[in-house]
Amino acid sequence: MRKRGLAMGLTALMTAGLLTGCVSGQTQTTETTKVPEQKETTAKDTEANTKGAEKTSSESSSEDVVTLELFWQKSNTNVIQEIIDKFEAENPNIKIELTATSSDTGKQIFQTRMATNEPMDLVQHWPSQAEFRAMCKEGRMVDLSDYAWNDNIIDTYYDMSTVDGKLYSVPLSINAGVVAYNKEIFEANNLEVPKTWAELVNAADTLKAAGVTPFIFSNGDKENCSQKFHIMTAAVADDKWNPYDFYVGMYEGSGAKFADNEYSKKAAERLYLLSSEYAQPDPMSTNYDLAMQMFANGEGAMMIAGTWAQSDIEKNNPEIQMGMFAMPADDGVNMLISGIDPGIAAMTGTGKEEYAAKFLEFVTRTENAQIYTDYDKSPSPIKGVKTDNPTIDLMLSYIEEGKAIPWWRDYISTGVVSDEADLAQAFLMDGDLDTFLTGEEEIVLRKE
Repeated sequence: MRKRGLAMGLTALMTAGLLTGCVSGQTQTTETTKVPEQKETTAKDTEANTKGAEKTSSESSSEDVVTLELFWQKSNTNVIQEIIDKFEAENPNIKIELTATSSDTGKQIFQTRMATNEPMDLVQHWPSQAEFRAMCKEGRMVDLSDYAWNDNIIDTYYDMSTVDGKLYSVPLSINAGVVAYNKEIFEANNLEVPKTWAELVNAADTLKAAGVTPFIFSNGDKENCSQKFHIMTAAVADDKWNPYDFYVGMYEGSGAKFADNEYSKKAAERLYLLSSEYAQPDPMSTNYDLAMQMFANGEGAMMIAGTWAQSDIEKNNPEIQMGMFAMPADDGVNMLISGIDPGIAAMTGTGKEEYAAKFLEFVTRTENAQIYTDYDKSPSPIKGVKTDNPTIDLMLSYIEEGKAIPWWRDYISTGVVSDEADLAQAFLMDGDLDTFLTGEEEIVLRKE
């Protein structure tokens, strides 16, 4: 049971009302500004939140406009901008500037800015990833544990968002690694959703014989190559082997080796088979965005992806008839790989932590979290949010039954994620299994 305290929050971090502000349209300056007193609020206390917002609006004419930077690493900038616009309308004395990057380059930019001491006021990240957890342990992320408003986060997802038992980010949605499929193509070829690996291969053979591309692969995006390997490791799991326990155990000193592990080999072999035998021509020239377009346009029947891909697919074709299922194992016992995707944190040392926390409170309100879920289509970690999405019905039962594990790569050393993605991309290009597995072991065992 997680414990709650009064919403003391970050008041102790502010010194005598002194903060570093950024006046809208001007360069950053340091001024003496009255810090608004933090109130204790709860997700259920909508009336109090509304009154507080009205008070802020009435006082804003006499206050400088404070600008916060939100560092965003996902492609769905339109939905977070919609939430920002709504927040700014309610809080005219706070402006949020969105710094948008891609997931492929965002980690490097984030690490560079941390190294050069250029913090963001708000940062979108993934609470399980090593570099984020390291920043939390170093005190560079604001501890949100004592804010009463975080009671609106469902307990399971609250726990998934913590680092050493403390909450440092507000989760927005939960993802899972799946296989997306085109229902119309399946129906035209008299195919059912495969429940075993043999059925999946048979379906791919049937499609290929009919002149239909079975799978769209985005091998030009190294991050996607890595994600697909991780999804496949969950698909080969059974009651004797769990990829999270194996790989994280290796990192923590279990002494296990890739060479002795048939599951790692099986996962890699199966991934390469699908990419080399059943993908579109030259998948190395296809990046993530192009893959979304190709699948949306019916150029392939299936695609290994995450639940997050739904919005990007439907953006290209709102009328697509699509479903998602878990990558099947030999005997039909499926396991999903999943996690928080994404979370938003506030950084320390900016002088504007209290304003950043005000935005995080706004995000946890059910009606605002609903905006994100309506676009993202993934299950929400915020209480009261409804997910109306038949596309993901087939995978929801696995989460409910506990057949889900975290993205294990995120729990190994800081800084190795990009190298691991390079390795996965090279493997899908040349098929050198021994080099790939040897490299994976070296990466898992790295401590720097």
